[in-house]
Amino acid sequence: MKIFQKYIGWTYFKYFVILFVALEFFYVGIDVLTNLKDFPQSANLGLLYIAITAVAAITYTLPLSLVFALIIAKFNMIRNNEFISFFALGVPKNSLIIPPFLIALFITFGYISLNNTIFVKAVKFQKNITNFASLNENADDLLLKYDGNFIYMSKLNPKEKTAKDVIFLETNGTNLISKAISKKGVYNDKKWLFSDVNTTFLPQNLRLGEQGLTYKFEKNAQKLNNFDPNTIKNVYDSSQTYTIYEAIKSIKTFKNQGINVQTLKANLFVMIFFPLFAPFMVLILYYYLPVISRFFNLALLSFAFFIITLCVWGILFVLVRFSLNGVIIPEIGIILPIFVMFCYACYLFLKHR
Repeated sequence: MKIFQKYIGWTYFKYFVILFVALEFFYVGIDVLTNLKDFPQSANLGLLYIAITAVAAITYTLPLSLVFALIIAKFNMIRNNEFISFFALGVPKNSLIIPPFLIALFITFGYISLNNTIFVKAVKFQKNITNFASLNENADDLLLKYDGNFIYMSKLNPKEKTAKDVIFLETNGTNLISKAISKKGVYNDKKWLFSDVNTTFLPQNLRLGEQGLTYKFEKNAQKLNNFDPNTIKNVYDSSQTYTIYEAIKSIKTFKNQGINVQTLKANLFVMIFFPLFAPFMVLILYYYLPVISRFFNLALLSFAFFIITLCVWGILFVLVRFSLNGVIIPEIGIILPIFVMFCYACYLFLKHR
């Protein structure tokens, strides 16, 4: 990498760090003041709440910091006539944007990789602290349908992979065939093992004199194979927080169960594609920056670039919400806008070769 590219890359990264930290403090401060009445009384929980809030804020502060850092860095270079000096030395226009773009792309890929970890659960943990003063992930009173059967779980602990007071209702589509009750189930090796299963079979021929109810007891029984506890929990998770792995697994689990998986796909696309807004926006805005400050009001122009960035980000965010709520399909609401930005960024880059 050439010296001028190192200089531009370092300048951009420096402004990114400053903006990112400033926006994080701003977000956390506003959140704490807004939820002051629900703020945990425990000092440990209070510090944990602040830390988790800062992690949750990354979803909003990171992409904006990446774009805003380019605007500030480049406008400072324009004000100091550094930008025009590089052109006077014969530096190609595309060479000046490569370091910031690669830095933004690298940071974005790092953020996407975090979406496959517990990082994405930050918002849920934050709500649990304010509502229940704990990080509890247990779920109560779950009723779901799997392989044509209905399953009720009184308590589900995804962390320990256990379930209590489980009821299975087997049907043939319209009629109830059997009812099975188990006090406890444990998920291990991609299958559920339920203990002390009492099954009651209903007669299918309801006539006087025919065979009545029959019973069966099993010390251990395997049911719900490949139905991960986290997948079950996420079906009822109002915050709709999934890791990339959980979203893919949930889609595979439910796509053949007659369940609409559009929301799951929207969550998956948001984690993988939506963060790419930042590096593509960095590339697009760069080609509309002025070269010198003589003919422009830099303060007004930089403000306009900030507003344009917020407007584009806001439009994409609204499309994401529409996709998550099922108003539009996620391929159109999430992938298409990012793909359009990618194509336009490539067009501008090739145009200025």
